[in-house]
Parts: sequence; structure tokens; C-alpha cells
Amino acid sequence: MRVAMKTTGKLLVKTLFTLLVLGIFSLPFITGQLKDSGNPLSRKKATELDTATVTILEDTQIIEPPQADILESIPQFVTTPEGGTSWNVFGETIEHEYTYKEDDEYDYVGVRPEFSEKLKKLDGQTVIVQGYMFPLGQGEEQPRFLLGPFPLSCPYHYHVPPKLLLEVHAETPVKFSYDAVNIQGILELVPNDDEYNVFYRLRNAGVLQ
Repeated sequence: MRVAMKTTGKLLVKTLFTLLVLGIFSLPFITGQLKDSGNPLSRKKATELDTATVTILEDTQIIEPPQADILESIPQFVTTPEGGTSWNVFGETIEHEYTYKEDDEYDYVGVRPEFSEKLKKLDGQTVIVQGYMFPLGQGEEQPRFLLGPFPLSCPYHYHVPPKLLLEVHAETPVKFSYDAVNIQGILELVPNDDEYNVFYRLRNAGVLQ
């Protein structure tokens, strides 16, 4: 049975070359072939990208987040701001796989969250989280982006599980940064998102200086 995996990677595939078109980047490029990277993509999108030639910034340090003991590795990259929420709280979310069919006759595997009681108490509350931006649109200013606990490791999708990704909706567009940023916003828990497998959103978000 042909099974296509569809997770947050599907959302990020739509942002091909995003990092390369940002106005702040005028550095030399190197080319290479896009490889399957373990974060599942839909079969259709994976096929489209199989032979795609991609470019990445020559001086960008590629950091693959450790797969073993990933939560224990987070403090090497970010800290919990004063009054902020730790990534460990999000990491307590349990991921449940499920299968479903679409009109293309393929079976798909998705994931849905089981939130901890601690996280449920934060639903609808203002939280502060430190993390790294992953842009979802063109341009230096980002009205919507992903936030995770590790630096960028790929210009196409984030190499972390859905429980460690926040979809940020900024009140005003946020200037992209390679450095970790403190983001404040209203937390929305998302129990069911078959399209992108997003678990959390931050609404009316902004950067804390």
C-alpha cells in the first residue's frame, strides 16, 4: 500500500526559495539536489520536488537538531525568557497517528495532539516563547511564520516534530532574524488540523525586545 506522509512539511514546501528571495540576502550561493529529509511530505509534493535543484546560503551554518533526547538538547539553543513558557511544556504533547483517504486515492498518515493539562491551562492565555523563525512568505517582514527551538537546518521545512512548532500570526509583520527571538502572543491550541498538522498558533503576536 502506498502511503504518503503529510505533516507540517506540506505547509513549508509551499515556501520554496523563501529564504533566497529575502532582500537582506545578497550572499553567494551553492547548488545541490533536494533530498528526502525524514520530515514527511505528501507523495504528490515529494514527487514534484524529487529532481528540483535548490540553492542554499553558502555561509549559513547547517545544524541538525539531535533526534535522541531532543528535549534535553533545547537548552543548548534557547532559554526560557522571564515569565515565559518552556519548550518542555509543548514537548509534553503526545502525538497520535491516524490514517485517512483523499480524492487522489492515496492513503495518508497524519498526527493529532493530546495536550497535557498544563498546556490546556495556557489555551487562550498570553505566553512568551523564545525560538527561531522559519519564514512562510517572501520578503524581509514576515506576517506569519513558524517558531521552533532550533536554528534553521533546511530552507524547505523544519526538522522537528509538530509538538515543537508554533505557527505565529504577527500583529504587525516581524523582521526575519537568524538569531533566537522572544515572541509574545495569545496561545491557541489546535486539536485537529488535517491540512498541515499544526498543533499550536500564536495570535496577535509580536517580538519582545
